[in-house]
Amino acid sequence: MIVFIIGMPVFLNLKVNRGLEVGAVPLLIMVNILGIILYGNICMEEEKYPGGEIALLCAPCSKKILVAVRYLVMSAFFLLCTTGYEVVALIMGRRLLYIWQILQAMSVYIILIGIFIPIVYKVGVIRVQYILSGTVVLMGFAVSMFTNSEFFTSMTEILNRNRNLAVACFCGFCIVFTAVSYIISIKIYEKKECS
Repeated sequence: MIVFIIGMPVFLNLKVNRGLEVGAVPLLIMVNILGIILYGNICMEEEKYPGGEIALLCAPCSKKILVAVRYLVMSAFFLLCTTGYEVVALIMGRRLLYIWQILQAMSVYIILIGIFIPIVYKVGVIRVQYILSGTVVLMGFAVSMFTNSEFFTSMTEILNRNRNLAVACFCGFCIVFTAVSYIISIKIYEKKECS
C-alpha cells in the first residue's frame, strides 16, 4: 500500500496537464480505490483463518471498541493517503489542495466505507467481495466522467466562492454519516455470538 500511496499521485500528476485545475479528483480516485482494496484485504484476512472471527468476538475488549478500531484504521488510512498525495504534490511543484477539497474527497470515502463496514459485518466479506471489486472499477470510471461534467464545474465554482460554508457542510456531513454508520455497525456486531 505504501508503494501505491506514493506511486499513484506521482503517476496521476505526470498524466495531468499542469495548467488543468482538477481539484481533489486524483486524491478522490486514489483514496477510494486503495481504501476499498485495503478494507477488502483486512476483512479477507479475518475470515480466511478458521476461528478468526470467533477469536475477535471473544477478545477481552468490548465489541464497541472492535468496531471503533475498524473505523479508526480506515480514517488513519485516509490521512496517510492525503499526506502522501500532498507531499508528492509539493515535491512535484503542484498546488496543494484546499481543506474543502480534502473534505470533499473524505465525504465520498466516508460514504463508501460507511456503507461497506456495516454490510460486511452483516453478511461477511465473501458475499460482498464482488461488490467491493466492482466498486473499485466503477469509482475510477465514475469520477473521471464526473470531472468533465458541467455540474462538476459549476459546483467547484460555488464551493470556491463559499469556502467556509463548504468546510462546515463537509465536516458536518462526515461527522453525521460516520456516527450513523458506527451506530449501525455496533448494533449488527453486538448481535454476533461466539459459537
